[in-house]
Amino acid sequence: MRTPVDKYKQILNANQILSSTLNLDELLRQVIKLATDVVEAETSSILLYDKDKDELVFNLALTEKESELKEVRLKLSEGIAGLVARERKPRIVNDIKEEPRWTQRTDDKIDFKTKSLLAVPLVYKGNLLGVVESVNKKEGKFTDEDVDVLEAFAAQAAVSIENARLFNNLEEEKDKIEAVFSQMSDGAIFFNSKGAKLFSNNQAERLLGSEYIEKSNVTEVFKEFKVEPSIEAILKSDKDFISVEFHRSENKTLYLSGGVSKILDENKNIQGFIIVFRDTTAEKKEELVKRNFLSLISHKLKTPLVTITGYGPLLLGDPKLDDFQKKAVSSIQKQGQHLANLVEKLLDYTMVESGPIVLKKEDADLFEIVKKSVSSLKPYIEQNSAEVFISEDVKSLPKIKIDKIKIESVIKNLLENGIKFNSGKDKKVEVKALQKNGFIGISMEDNGPGIPPEEREKIFNKFYQIEEFFTGQVEGAGLGLALTKQILEAHGGKIELESSMGKGSKFRFLLPEK
Repeated sequence: MRTPVDKYKQILNANQILSSTLNLDELLRQVIKLATDVVEAETSSILLYDKDKDELVFNLALTEKESELKEVRLKLSEGIAGLVARERKPRIVNDIKEEPRWTQRTDDKIDFKTKSLLAVPLVYKGNLLGVVESVNKKEGKFTDEDVDVLEAFAAQAAVSIENARLFNNLEEEKDKIEAVFSQMSDGAIFFNSKGAKLFSNNQAERLLGSEYIEKSNVTEVFKEFKVEPSIEAILKSDKDFISVEFHRSENKTLYLSGGVSKILDENKNIQGFIIVFRDTTAEKKEELVKRNFLSLISHKLKTPLVTITGYGPLLLGDPKLDDFQKKAVSSIQKQGQHLANLVEKLLDYTMVESGPIVLKKEDADLFEIVKKSVSSLKPYIEQNSAEVFISEDVKSLPKIKIDKIKIESVIKNLLENGIKFNSGKDKKVEVKALQKNGFIGISMEDNGPGIPPEEREKIFNKFYQIEEFFTGQVEGAGLGLALTKQILEAHGGKIELESSMGKGSKFRFLLPEK
């Protein structure tokens, strides 16, 4: 007969065996065998707790016949196992015939005769996992010592079962993720927090080629590409999502567009990231052709238009013209100016669509730029019966290093907007100076209808305009404010909006002094 020391040595040995596998079926099989051995019983069984149905389910037994018990479910109000699960306390029944709570249907199912029974709960961190039953003591009766031994064993078994469950769940989720990603039309690559590649899908290999997708880190995978933003910037960024562009010019040109999503744990620590991308080569080439075409056409049209709009006012001043001639020249001047405005919009469009804005900075006087902008818009201002007032304080603004042509475009866009969307008869725009916190700039205050609160963020998106019923007229493509915002941000500046319904709007742009 084994001594208590032998039994506890056996438990230690059993714990080592249980720790050696994460396969749940194999682990449960080991639990049953070891439970039988440590208390010297004829057989054992394990019932796992189904939390959703609040029932115990026979999982595995030692013999093939006993496997039929898998069809049996016990309520927590049923049998010895149900009592143990409900109370979470062990039970010894050395004479099953004297136990009224014993249910015979499990024995009937497998044609087995239970004489005695020891059952202990499987509990992990206060959560019920199931019940282990050892049946029919080989010699004598089950004792309190057997209870202690089986409880000690069950505690370790519960830990191993929970670990195996978690591992199996992770494996299942991993299989699901891999199945989903393998069927994606976009390329996808997972990396750990340091940029080491974990796995990728089939489309990523098709787009990058097997020789690069097999590389071990993100820098090597995209070695042939110009990446914007750079890989280093992506790894250092604290943003959860970053849009990214890849361009390969060597061999065959390839453009990829996508995004980088950070994978965070419950404490917001970065565990890794996933890059999802797709082939946008055809789209990029089409955009490039379109931009080049529009830019070429715009510049080619601009030269003759300068002549038309420049000579128009001179011809109108000729006293020899009769009424018909004056009307014809006036019409030519008006339509020429309208066409010039359309060409300006085409140039704005090509600038908005061409990506990052390139600046040619030089020392400039904002007052002079404002005067030039107002002068170039004079026909438009007069045509709309509007007035533009330049405050004296604009003259006192210090010189600033900027791209003069682009800032002139900003001023013209804001002036034009202040007039265009004002359906009133008395249209006014006042230009004032701004200077604060290391920034200088200009404020444009109009007396238009104002901008609804829900529209104030949207109006800076390209191709967006407020509904026609509100503004009264909508002539344009909705590019002016989008371009304005891009130009100012490229300078390190910003644009602010203050508006009151029915009282007009104030657009303020600020540029860094240095």
